[in-house]
Amino acid sequence: MIRTQTPEKLAQQQKLDRELAAVLMAISATTRSIARNIHLLSMQRHVKGVNPYEKR
Repeated sequence: MIRTQTPEKLAQQQKLDRELAAVLMAISATTRSIARNIHLLSMQRHVKGVNPYEKR
């Protein structure tokens, strides 16, 4: 049996898809920002000559 979606169900699904896309984009932007900050901190440690094996 083939089921067809009602216009209301289709609209609801599209709304959920847009919300999910927005959440995933926010996660992506946050992840990119975190990676950038980690890279910058790593470069700062390298410039300062910090021993990477030193325990804090």
